[in-house]
Amino acid sequence: MKMAGKLHKRRGEGSRLQVSGYWFGLLIVFSMLISAFALHPYYVSVTEMEYNAGKKEIEISGKVFIDDLEYALKQEFKTNVSILNEADKKRNSELLNSFFQKHLKLTVDGKPVAFEFVGFQREEEAIWSFMVVKNVKPFKTVTVFNDLLYSFREDEVNIVHFKNKNERKSYRLTFPDNKFSLSW
Repeated sequence: MKMAGKLHKRRGEGSRLQVSGYWFGLLIVFSMLISAFALHPYYVSVTEMEYNAGKKEIEISGKVFIDDLEYALKQEFKTNVSILNEADKKRNSELLNSFFQKHLKLTVDGKPVAFEFVGFQREEEAIWSFMVVKNVKPFKTVTVFNDLLYSFREDEVNIVHFKNKNERKSYRLTFPDNKFSLSW
């Protein structure tokens, strides 16, 4: 009986080692997953649009990570860009305006509309850019062209939210898709 007790005790110790080996293995796998995500970041922009019937305007705001945006502007305009440099704020506004005018377009009820660049501001690691389309009558359909950062990264994901008539609709664009239509 004493021998059976000793064997049982040893098996118990062995299973504790197996359990800690299990947890150690899980820790290694978890660490590898974290490293993989750190080495392969997710590239995304978010564009929010809302029709303000009272003002007859489409208000647009676009959120893009600072480093991605600076790199894309540098590639597109062949110039160094530091978005957060206050001394370059006017120049950066002009670059952002040109960039958004080229890579974000709207068609309302089959007619192209132009937006005015209003400005931009920092939010943590990203830049929000603000635009407005003025003198827009109530509409039934809108077509959005959005290829923001596609020239920078083909794995970029552009998410667009559009609110009209108190109804929010969303669309996810991945390369090479750059256009979609919504109806109310």
